[in-house]
Amino acid sequence: MRLTLIALVGSLGGCDGARSPTPGEDDTDTGGDTGGDTGGDTDTDDTSARATLDGEMSWSVDFGAESEADGATDCTYTRHYTGVEDRSAPWLCPGCDLVFLADVEMVAGLDDCYAQVSTSSPLETEYLGFGGGVWYRGAGSWLTPFGEATVDGDAVTVAHGFTDEELGADYAFDIAGALTVATDGGDPYGSFVPPDSYACGWPKADPAPYEGDYVAAVGETLPDGVFTDGCEEPVRLHDFAGDYLIVDISAIDCPPCQTAAEQEEAFVAEMASAGLPVHVITLLAPSLSDTAGTPTQRQLKQWIDAFDLTSPILADRVGGLSVVGQQLGDEFGYPTFVVVSPDLEVLSISTGFGGFEDMGATITADAGQ
Repeated sequence: MRLTLIALVGSLGGCDGARSPTPGEDDTDTGGDTGGDTGGDTDTDDTSARATLDGEMSWSVDFGAESEADGATDCTYTRHYTGVEDRSAPWLCPGCDLVFLADVEMVAGLDDCYAQVSTSSPLETEYLGFGGGVWYRGAGSWLTPFGEATVDGDAVTVAHGFTDEELGADYAFDIAGALTVATDGGDPYGSFVPPDSYACGWPKADPAPYEGDYVAAVGETLPDGVFTDGCEEPVRLHDFAGDYLIVDISAIDCPPCQTAAEQEEAFVAEMASAGLPVHVITLLAPSLSDTAGTPTQRQLKQWIDAFDLTSPILADRVGGLSVVGQQLGDEFGYPTFVVVSPDLEVLSISTGFGGFEDMGATITADAGQ
């Protein structure tokens, strides 16, 4: 078959511990289980088919003299990847043409090699992505670029190296792998396809597909995304086009986030009385210690009930961290607010909560009132 690459569609008032997770922190191997085009031909007969991935990647470890004197020995460990294409969260890797969510099994070198460089258990799932001749890797957060990816038909080979200076350790890595891409009858969007109408009663603007770069910036179009609501349905952000929006990136155990939720309904009512319909759309993380996690339906409903909310509360899937957090860097924290015009232009981005007054003023000014 011919491999086809399908373009995928803090601070004052904020909470400490709310920074973006740094990809590459879940193993000491760094090139390991962290959350981190193929080039070649890009023709396909069926752009809706889901791609699959199968193959192995090996990490060869070269220890320095000091480690060898302490008993370390050069070695190799190997992971087997079995994955399916995931187009449901393109913000995780805007540079990727294909993203796979893969089950991972350590098939060689667990005890005699991996254990020499890591005290954590190997991850059992992770993302792999390919785009622009580069391969990407991630787990629980956005994908980060690693090294070269080469395509020959349905075969993909990958390679990368880490020096001891890059790793900050007395060893270096060379990574090499061979993977095979095929297709199956599965849905590459999984369960994240919005219905024709929303059970919770949200508007359904059905605007054109988003083709931006998944970076929230003032003056640019709000990056789109699909997230699950309290009615257990996938909801598209851009379906709220036509009204003013405030995207509230919050975490359940963040006190300023809770304060904002307490004041939200009064603010929405005040703006409506001024003839300015506003939707406050909350992208909710389960906790400040798990900002890359996704809250359960029970947690969503507890948040809605606790603050008697009628605006959309959506289960975040690293959307806030990826689209806004990477852009703001160390200035990002919880909560963060993105004010958006009816035509989906980002009007302002702010971190921390001291009230809705400034956001209301931004909306009023944009509306010419």
